[in-house]
Amino acid sequence: MRKIELLTSLEGVSIPTASAIMTLTDPLRYGVIDIRVWQLLHTLGSVPSNPKGQKFSFQHWDQFLQILRHHARQRKMPTRLIELTLFEYHRDHQLGTLYGGG
Repeated sequence: MRKIELLTSLEGVSIPTASAIMTLTDPLRYGVIDIRVWQLLHTLGSVPSNPKGQKFSFQHWDQFLQILRHHARQRKMPTRLIELTLFEYHRDHQLGTLYGGG
């Protein structure tokens, strides 16, 4: 958790940007928090708040990462691969506009 705190203390580095940097350095353990993946997790009932997947907090990121890591452990896959799979599924099946919450 210290890594994301350090990264987000830098000017202009948000939670999604910090998560992308961390994912680049260790894709086995991290995934990029993203509107698409969050909206899909919300639709599936895995995350109860922030249905639009915007303005992520540290708590959102922590919850997101725990969910991804859980599925990665179950499937013996990198966390990044779980995140990418969810991202692509949302992109391929999205209804409405991305920022409209659909």
